[in-house]
Amino acid sequence: MSTPTLSIITVCYNAREALQETLENVLCQSFPSFEYLVIDGGSTDGTLSLLKQSSESFARAQIPFQYISEPDHGIYDAMNKGTQAAEGTWLLFLNAGDLLADPHILEQIFSVPAYGSVIYGDTVCVYRNRQKLYPALPLADITHEMAFCHQSALIKRTLLLKQPYDTSYRICADHHFFLSMYLKEIPFDYRPVPISIYEIAGYSDRNKLTAHREQNRMQRELHIFRPSASWILRECTFYIKLLIKSVGGRKIIDLVRKKRLQ
Repeated sequence: MSTPTLSIITVCYNAREALQETLENVLCQSFPSFEYLVIDGGSTDGTLSLLKQSSESFARAQIPFQYISEPDHGIYDAMNKGTQAAEGTWLLFLNAGDLLADPHILEQIFSVPAYGSVIYGDTVCVYRNRQKLYPALPLADITHEMAFCHQSALIKRTLLLKQPYDTSYRICADHHFFLSMYLKEIPFDYRPVPISIYEIAGYSDRNKLTAHREQNRMQRELHIFRPSASWILRECTFYIKLLIKSVGGRKIIDLVRKKRLQ
């Protein structure tokens, strides 16, 4: 069997229903040269039986499919495990519940030769049946925030073999990786199309303070931290928003998320 162009990797833990959505979405892709891997953290909610059943569907579709179900040390440890098990030239990470934006999106992406080692695009964000297209930010913004969604990025596997996700970052190991590549002047290739559909109430969205602290930490570790008026403004804005959300509770959080998707 020839080497697949792409490996799609889903990491999950006790997310059977969300995983089923992702499995069905991946099965609909028209692109012929990819494999699909699921790295499960040893779920106890029936995920393993779902994966066994899904093997038949992927076999009928002639899509190489494999899964691993065993305890891991968190989401980025599982992603590193997926990188090691993958055979594709490119990697795309979709968490359980994440979807590819269109059945032909992979075919569209690979119809144009890549000039970079990271291909990234736009994202459709969803919250409680509302959705909105979020174009990727200017790439230079990656020095202080994620300029694009991880699920909307395809990465040359050789990059992640040389520099796996740093698992000391619980929330922002993907941001740390992409920022490291940016500072090394690895070429990025932007495609102005939505690649993935992402639920904004995910793990990082529920752990904003930890994510913010990790972003500040990576700036220092990568020697790009520069106190400035814009940095002070961003810090003040972040903590004011965090205070409002903590005082207002769930109603405020829901209101803010719905406002973002108007």
